[in-house]
Amino acid sequence: MYLSPLEMKDWDEREKDLYNEPKEELKIIVRADLARAFRRCVWMEVNETGLSPYEVQNLLIEELLKNRGC
Repeated sequence: MYLSPLEMKDWDEREKDLYNEPKEELKIIVRADLARAFRRCVWMEVNETGLSPYEVQNLLIEELLKNRGC
């Protein structure tokens, strides 16, 4: 997932509110290979973008929900 400079600017503005929002744990049961792939994807994005794991996880879930029309 690559964030363009415009998306990064938008994210910077949204990031300010993220830490004030209530947080909730989402627990899902998936195959072991999917869990490893998700963790690997999160850490790759953290290293590439400099975002926190929390921020990357939120972006991935938002992207999934948008792609599915939810």
